[in-house]
Amino acid sequence: MNHSKINAIIEEVTDGIYKDNPILLEKFGERGREKCKEDNEHHIKYLQTAAAMGEEKYFVDYALWLNGILTSRGMKTEHLVDNFQRLKNAFEKMNADEHSGVLIKLLEIAIESLSDDAIINE
Repeated sequence: MNHSKINAIIEEVTDGIYKDNPILLEKFGERGREKCKEDNEHHIKYLQTAAAMGEEKYFVDYALWLNGILTSRGMKTEHLVDNFQRLKNAFEKMNADEHSGVLIKLLEIAIESLSDDAIINE
C-alpha cells in the first residue's frame, strides 16, 4: 500500500473522529488532531508489521498494551475500538488489494480482543 493511500486513510479516520466528536477540538485543539494522525500512523505501522510477519498476536499485543496506557490516562477502551473500527471501514472502502483484507482481519481480531478485555476489567 503506497504512502498516499495511507495518508488518505489517516485523514479520513481523523476527520471522522473529530467530526463525530467536536468536543475533542475544543478540548485538545489542533495539536490533539495532529496527535491523532500520528497515533493512526503508528496503528498502521503495527498492522503492516503484523501482516508482514504473519503474526496477528503482534498487533493484538500492541492494541492491549496501548489500551492499558490510554485507559490509565482517562481514555476509554471504546475510543480505541472506535478508532480501529474507523480504520477497518476505511480499508474496506479502499478494497485495494489482498493486503487490505489481511489488515481488516487483524483489526477485527484486535477489536474483539479489546472488547473481551474491557468486559473482563469492568
